[in-house]
Amino acid sequence: MSNTLVFKLSDENNFSNITSSGDIKNYIADLSGVELATIDLVKNNFVKFGALVKKGNGSFIIVSDINFDENLNIVPTLQEAYDFIDMEEIERQLN
Repeated sequence: MSNTLVFKLSDENNFSNITSSGDIKNYIADLSGVELATIDLVKNNFVKFGALVKKGNGSFIIVSDINFDENLNIVPTLQEAYDFIDMEEIERQLN
C-alpha cells in the first residue's frame, strides 16, 4: 500500500498540527501500548483528522487495544488495519 502512512503515537506528540497530504490517502495511527489518559488528550484531534481523511476519500484506522470512540475505526492489530483499508478501497471502487 504505497499510499498508506503508518505513524506511532508517543507521549511526546499530541498531534495538534496533524494534516493530510495529497500523496497519501490512507493513514494508520498505531496506539499500541498507549495509556488511555494519553489517548484522551489526542482523541479530538483524531476525530477531526478522520473526518478530513474521509472527506478526501481515504481511510483513517487506529490500532489500539482500547475502543475509546465509536466514531473512529479502531482495530487491535496492524494487519487488521491494512485489511480494513483494503475493504474500504473495494467499497469505494464499487460506489
